[in-house]
Amino acid sequence: GFSERDAERAPRDPLPRARFRDRYSLLIKWYYKYYEADPLPFIEKITVEVDDAGKIQITAYEKPPIACIYDMGFYLYFNRDGEIISSRATNTENLPVVTGLKYNNLAMYQVFETQDNSLFQVILSIVFEMQNKGFNIDEIAFDANKSVTIHVGENRYMLGVRKVYDVQIAMIPEVERKLRERNEEKGKNSAYDINMEGVMRTGDDFYARERTEPSESEPKDSETP
Repeated sequence: GFSERDAERAPRDPLPRARFRDRYSLLIKWYYKYYEADPLPFIEKITVEVDDAGKIQITAYEKPPIACIYDMGFYLYFNRDGEIISSRATNTENLPVVTGLKYNNLAMYQVFETQDNSLFQVILSIVFEMQNKGFNIDEIAFDANKSVTIHVGENRYMLGVRKVYDVQIAMIPEVERKLRERNEEKGKNSAYDINMEGVMRTGDDFYARERTEPSESEPKDSETP
């Protein structure tokens, strides 16, 4: 307990302490309401709550990576704003790897720039459609004509050039199921090239060809001028 000396110094009336606590809480609330911290590339927003007892609760909402670029032996993860937020020696997040593009700017904590920045919207469209359908794409590959090929496991889907690929991507889970059934019937583990460039509506015909040569196990480096 208190010694006699401590008792003499202790406030006899709890009101001053309560008033100080209330003023402190108001000050904290005011500070975090009007103060804006420097933005972080991996944080969507930060909220601060202060209860009547002066207890502070800080909540950070993450801006997660959606895909990555393979460059100089590292996977560079970027968020939906195109900001590169982290790098790894392996694709630990199992996110789609974007290949085939040339970059004007490729630096940590900055928005990456390609020679055609409109292609970023194409990447977003593909990734969000993939997420909506609930399956994973391993690679989003662009050729010199901006034609898109996506890799799902060992299978390659040639989608052509367009702004959105929602119809084709919506068909992929069912195509994958049928290809697995075909392999099981034949007792094989074949990979396929599926040409869906002419698909405009669900149910349109497409061409699937069994592939014999192995695919590359690691993506090639991106290109910078």
